[in-house]
Amino acid sequence: MEKIKYKLAGLGMVIVLVAVVAIALTMFVGGFTKTAEVLVEAPRSGLVLDPDAKVKVRGVEIGRVAEVTQQADGARLKLAVDPEMLKLVPANAGVDIRSTTVFGAKYVNFVVPEEPSSNSLKPGATVVAEKVTVEFNTLFQHLSDVLAKVEPEKLNATLSALGTALQGRGETLGELLVNLDVYLREMNPTLPTLQQDFAATADVSNIYADTVGDLLRTVDNAVTTGETLVDEQQGLDDVLANVVGLADTTGSVLRENENNLGTALDLLRPTTALLEEYVPGLNCMINAIGRLMPVADAMFGGMQPGVTMNTNFMFGAEPYKYPEDLPKVNATGGPRCEGLEDRVPGSHANYVVTDTSEGAPYVPSMKIEFNGPKVFQLLFAGLPGVSAP
Repeated sequence: MEKIKYKLAGLGMVIVLVAVVAIALTMFVGGFTKTAEVLVEAPRSGLVLDPDAKVKVRGVEIGRVAEVTQQADGARLKLAVDPEMLKLVPANAGVDIRSTTVFGAKYVNFVVPEEPSSNSLKPGATVVAEKVTVEFNTLFQHLSDVLAKVEPEKLNATLSALGTALQGRGETLGELLVNLDVYLREMNPTLPTLQQDFAATADVSNIYADTVGDLLRTVDNAVTTGETLVDEQQGLDDVLANVVGLADTTGSVLRENENNLGTALDLLRPTTALLEEYVPGLNCMINAIGRLMPVADAMFGGMQPGVTMNTNFMFGAEPYKYPEDLPKVNATGGPRCEGLEDRVPGSHANYVVTDTSEGAPYVPSMKIEFNGPKVFQLLFAGLPGVSAP
């Protein structure tokens, strides 16, 4: 019985030790710690990113990598993050996979943007990794792949030729690199403008591409025009000679009459200003006459050959007298279109009362003149300095 008790005591102690070790290991790996799951999709996980890798934000460890799954289009990481620490990660945070040293193990780092969101990252969210640090062994692998495709003798010949070309030109090459650095520093601030110019150039090129047919036809027409000018060069020379002669003659005429032309233009200013003011009225009158042209055409022979007229002899009338019948130029009010374009049959336009009289309204003479004045007298009689013949 004593041996059985000792065996049972030893077995119990072993069980207790195993339980203590199991509990310690479970606590070490966080088995009793409540975690929130976050998924990360990355183009690749890297060569030194394993489960239990650290997860950090702003340099503070907030969890670990629970699982790494390789997929056809990249890698999928399952993160186990402390729920309380997850509140420190903004909802718009990014992710990148970094390494502590060149050859060190990688960890997952949450990148906080310049303008972080007021909401925190929720459990179960999926974040896309922006970049993964490239390892030296990856670079060596790419370099070995390149060297495997390069023939050694050709590489040796290329390096020898390059060495010969650069021999004794170190100072010149250094100056070239310094100047290139200066040029690049000057060009760097204008890169956004250069990008906009490239985009605008693409739009312009598209327009040219759409109009290339018309441009080619224009070139063909220009060629035809050029051939015509070559064939008719003698006639063109004659035309140019005549134009030169006309210019000489016109120049002499203008030089001799420049004062008179200037005076005439000055005298025309009031008249042209008045015409400009009354342009709306003239426009109304011309439009109204245009509508009456069919009626005038019918009245004056448009409906039959010849011109229909009603003529008669009339007694002569007494001509205007100066200065009794001289009108007063003092009417104002501007142009009026009332009743010209929109006249209603049987209606009359309103009479405009203006100050155009020297003292009394004009009353035409009702006397019959048997020996009326001649045309010359009708035109010029009564004017100062003009007398009837």
